[in-house]
Amino acid sequence: MRKDKPVIEYNQLPRPTFRWMKVNHLELDPLAAGAVTAYTPAERHEGDVSVSFYDGNGVPDLGDFQGANPEELQRALTQSETGCAVKTAAGQTGSVWLTYTLSEAQPQLTGQLTVEAGAGSDLHVYLLFEGGSEQGAVNFLTYVKTEEKAHVKISKVQLHGENVRHVEHRYADAGKESVVDYVNAELGGKTAISYYKTDLMHDESTFNSKAMYLGDKDQVVDFSYWVPTQGVKTNTDIVTSGALLDTSKKYFRGTIDFLRGGKKAVGSESDTCILLSPQVHSISVPLLLCKEDDVVGNHASSAGQIDKDKLFYLMSRGFNEAGAQLIIVESNIRPIIDALGDKDLENKALQAFREKMQFCQKKGDCNAKCTQRFPHLD
Repeated sequence: MRKDKPVIEYNQLPRPTFRWMKVNHLELDPLAAGAVTAYTPAERHEGDVSVSFYDGNGVPDLGDFQGANPEELQRALTQSETGCAVKTAAGQTGSVWLTYTLSEAQPQLTGQLTVEAGAGSDLHVYLLFEGGSEQGAVNFLTYVKTEEKAHVKISKVQLHGENVRHVEHRYADAGKESVVDYVNAELGGKTAISYYKTDLMHDESTFNSKAMYLGDKDQVVDFSYWVPTQGVKTNTDIVTSGALLDTSKKYFRGTIDFLRGGKKAVGSESDTCILLSPQVHSISVPLLLCKEDDVVGNHASSAGQIDKDKLFYLMSRGFNEAGAQLIIVESNIRPIIDALGDKDLENKALQAFREKMQFCQKKGDCNAKCTQRFPHLD
């Protein structure tokens, strides 16, 4: 840790490795806290779902959950400016859309979201974070609880302005034979920090997560997952995919923790990053912890430049280099955007992605900015 000035540590690995590797956590300078102001997000819903807003803390005891940072988690628990409770009863189906917008009038936001699905229910929550301000910040806590054979899917698109620090703490408790699905598109903000813990303590519970990102300028994107698995025949599948431009950085910390008793559990995690500049940094720490021998665990990580043969093939078909690179990168992240499940959110995410890539639409019309951003691969 730096000693010259105070820093905040985010996304601490549950089982830290050697300190000299500097991958155990993310260090950032603290932000000045803004005034607490009541806020209500834009909301609409369909189907048999209950949506209500509340003041104060509506999240149950989270045990040893520390979130992305213990102090910021505590603020989300005790100083929330907006709380939203989404519930489905047993056997019901519903969808909810929530939009959280920052502005100069609302530069910072601390909030909560509780999602509870009754037995056999099916619930889809769509989250859109947008807008920004000079000292923008989001500190958001999401709690997910699924009963037996329930299904919850949360699709999130984050499009904040380039000065915003976005932090989300998300905890999920998956019931027997239930499924928790996450789809994330992290495209905005100066810093985007996600800490997701999902407890698979019940038999045949499932956790799936798909996340995409595109970092540019000096942006930092940090994903952290911790999945303790103790139920029999649980299943975990974590996938992140994206690209980095300019001097941006990406961190991935994925920990699947096979606890004693979790026989026949299956877990996999993969992280793929395309490096579009020699000044970017991609750090990946996919971990498998195991106290049970009757399990299957897979992890993979890859980072590198675009394949020259692919690039040459597309350019030989008439695309300029910027256009060819966009096609290759988009082919990697498009399946995740398509998995969001809402055309409006998918279009917003795709538009933001293409704007950041600075794609020249006309053949041969590659301007100076594109030439700087997409140097020829030597």
